[in-house]
Amino acid sequence: MARRPSPAVFLSKELEDFLKELGPNHKFPKWVEDMKSVLKENMLAGECIRKRQIPRHYVMRYGANNLYRYDHPEGYRSCYTLTEHNDMGVCPTILDIKTHDEYDKIFGYRTR
Repeated sequence: MARRPSPAVFLSKELEDFLKELGPNHKFPKWVEDMKSVLKENMLAGECIRKRQIPRHYVMRYGANNLYRYDHPEGYRSCYTLTEHNDMGVCPTILDIKTHDEYDKIFGYRTR
């Protein structure tokens, strides 16, 4: 697969607020910064979610019509979407960071 560098990577307002509450010494801000670096080099680094499998949660809350999953350490996951920005072109926006169980619940997967 071809690499597609991105001019910028954005965070959802909810994720920004969540990370501010945690403070800079928490592991999540570091993971999100690492993710931003990866997406800046290749915005298609995550696993693409099929359109018919995009949960209503992301469509209603963020207006997402495309969705990608990115794996973090310890079973955490983030979802991001690619959006058009007039002055920069297409850029990823990181929407959240979730535990594996939270992710499964949003996507309607059953856990044992």
